[in-house]
Amino acid sequence: MKFEQKISCIISAYNEEKNLSRVLGAIKDLKWIDEILVVDDASEDKTLEIAQSFKLKNLKIIKHAKNRGKGAAMATGAKLAKHNLLLFLDADLVGLKEEHLLKILSPIIFTREANLALGVFGLKKLNVRTGTKFANRMFPSITGQRAIWRKFLPPLQRLQKSRWGADLLITKNIPRKQRAIVKLNGLAQVRKEEKTDLVMEAIKARIKMYQEVTRVLKEEP
Repeated sequence: MKFEQKISCIISAYNEEKNLSRVLGAIKDLKWIDEILVVDDASEDKTLEIAQSFKLKNLKIIKHAKNRGKGAAMATGAKLAKHNLLLFLDADLVGLKEEHLLKILSPIIFTREANLALGVFGLKKLNVRTGTKFANRMFPSITGQRAIWRKFLPPLQRLQKSRWGADLLITKNIPRKQRAIVKLNGLAQVRKEEKTDLVMEAIKARIKMYQEVTRVLKEEP
């Protein structure tokens, strides 16, 4: 399979040594993804080494010298991407398949009904990740799984400063009638509480994330 429109896939990662290989493994053989960019936001674990272990011709790895937040990682990827159609993915996905990516891209390159496509998790099964899946479905504006034409991104300087509010900032930049929401059954995400044995650290990280999202929500368009 090959599309006329070339696609750059951008994965922002911070301390994702346990998860990144699962995501890269799911997309490494997809010939229609023309470029993969992994932006390591100054991870303190082996995220960089995991990315480098994938010997792919279309893989570009960038590492920030210091942690700057998800928005900066997404902006770096967008700035360095070769192609105009950008597919953003989180680095901690579980169950990622080609069909999920095709669903995200469909409203943009197949039906051409949208300039931004948002992929939200299905809710068929109840498990330890149900809370994350429910939040993702209820608030699709903040999903990390999305496709967008480069020209519709907000100014990269704003994106760089948005940290966890980056996904919401991008969504707010697109009129509702130009957005499409697609359901991704079988796809889930590792919760922050599952990434560390330090409960308070995970709680603080989640509170910080919500604070940054709320700040972007309050900003003028």
